[in-house]
Amino acid sequence: MISREEYIQLRAFARQDGLLMGALWVITFGCFIGSMRMPALQMGFMVGAIATPFVMLYRLRHFRDKVVEGRFSYGRAVAFCAMTMTYASLILAAATMVYFYLLDNGMLMNTLRSNIDIPEVRQGLAQAGMSPEDLEKQMDAISKSRPIDFAFSMFFNGIVSSFLLSLILGLAWKKRRR
Repeated sequence: MISREEYIQLRAFARQDGLLMGALWVITFGCFIGSMRMPALQMGFMVGAIATPFVMLYRLRHFRDKVVEGRFSYGRAVAFCAMTMTYASLILAAATMVYFYLLDNGMLMNTLRSNIDIPEVRQGLAQAGMSPEDLEKQMDAISKSRPIDFAFSMFFNGIVSSFLLSLILGLAWKKRRR
């Protein structure tokens, strides 16, 4: 069990590192959106997605070694990771909402619709057993969603994936007291 002061310290450092992780996620999201117009940005999206656990491990190790001087349990490691990525999810959700309210103007859905019209994509959908017409109906339903719905979806997905990733990352850098 950690003391109140240790919890406050954990939460404060999770906020700071959540800001860093949130910035990484916003840049990654920007690369994903930008890749609709410039396919070379897809590499930035993939690098950002792959870098997430490694950046989190680096920040977790820094917190363990520099802040709490090696006294670190599995529960504290999981709590730190989960809090950090929850704050990052809040930042990403806010950025998503701002993007869809101010910048998108239907670009994302129009790009996806135009991709469905490519003959190779239609052929791939047919081979996968998917009907392009059914996919267009689903995209029509998605296009009626509000920006807040997209932001909430990003936040919820971030929370769930963050918790699952925290369980794994907590094992990597925990240290028992001697």
